[in-house]
Amino acid sequence: MVLEWTAGSRAGLHAAITRAQQIAQALDCDLELEIEQLIGDLFERVRTGTRYAHSRSWQVERGWP
Repeated sequence: MVLEWTAGSRAGLHAAITRAQQIAQALDCDLELEIEQLIGDLFERVRTGTRYAHSRSWQVERGWP
């Protein structure tokens, strides 16, 4: 999801989210809270036009390199 968002691919982001939801459904489980929060964050960033390169603090908050 982050890769698709970073690339600016809305279609790719939607496809990645849909795939994650399909996998969770096939496993008869819910998405983890962290994944749901990531999806919300990414959609908010798409809505506001925030780009990954300008948002290093968002990455650091999650403990990502």
